[in-house]
Amino acid sequence: MNIAELEALKAVAETGSFTRAADRLGMSQPGLSRQIQRLERELGTRLLERRGSGAVLTDTGRESMQFAIRTISDFDALVSRFGPDPSALTGVIRIAASSTPAEFLVPALVAEFTTEHTGISVEVLVADSAQVARTLGDRQADLGLSGMPSFSVGYTAVSMSKDEVVLAVSSKHRFADQRSITIDQLRDENIIEREGGSGTWQTVVHALSSAGIELPEHKVSMTLGSTQAVIAAVEQNLGVGFVTNHAVKHHADKVVAIRIDGLSMERDLNLVYETGRVRGRHTQAFIDFASTSSSK
Repeated sequence: MNIAELEALKAVAETGSFTRAADRLGMSQPGLSRQIQRLERELGTRLLERRGSGAVLTDTGRESMQFAIRTISDFDALVSRFGPDPSALTGVIRIAASSTPAEFLVPALVAEFTTEHTGISVEVLVADSAQVARTLGDRQADLGLSGMPSFSVGYTAVSMSKDEVVLAVSSKHRFADQRSITIDQLRDENIIEREGGSGTWQTVVHALSSAGIELPEHKVSMTLGSTQAVIAAVEQNLGVGFVTNHAVKHHADKVVAIRIDGLSMERDLNLVYETGRVRGRHTQAFIDFASTSSSK
């Protein structure tokens, strides 16, 4: 087994085609097929199921793909750190970001970093906070940016910015002229919820638990997958919803931020990475840059 064989498997899995995978790797299709065949012989199992002109991973192939992703990532990090030109910072950094940091932190941070380090490119995957955690765990991303209240053991979290979760209501809503309300005033309200993997919703759940209180009986008018979707529904006065204060500020003419008495929903937006993982110098450079930026 070698890196080239693992890269061949990864390319076929990601493109779904031997032809496209060969083009991506700059080699002939027969050469690519031989690498896959050698890997399958070494493992003693079929990794890909050929379907017409395409191919899909078998169950064993999916497990092997996760190993390939981790191994290629670690190999790239070693090459970056100990390669023949240690002074050049080049490479790709993959960041998984939840919606709030993806919208309000990432653009300026990445733009400033890549201006200083022109040989480095950054790929950003936007997902909910639970997906960010899974993506990091599967090593399909090098770094994460998330507002999740807590993270798994084995990961380091660096606070990049403070944030607050508030109740967003339409400027036409009966709460719009109030700075805060009691939790009981939400009784029978139409609440627009976020999906369970949302860091924003987890912050609400965590705050309620810490305060020893529960949401009163209410109506869940809908469950939406992004902050912007919640804001859009609130603007139309379809209900109220918990969102980041960053988002409300961008819609201040139509949406009002309300706080809940006795409920603290401040949180950190964190840069998260695997503590013991071998990282390339280009990825470590981003961590150092982001950490310095957060302390300014």
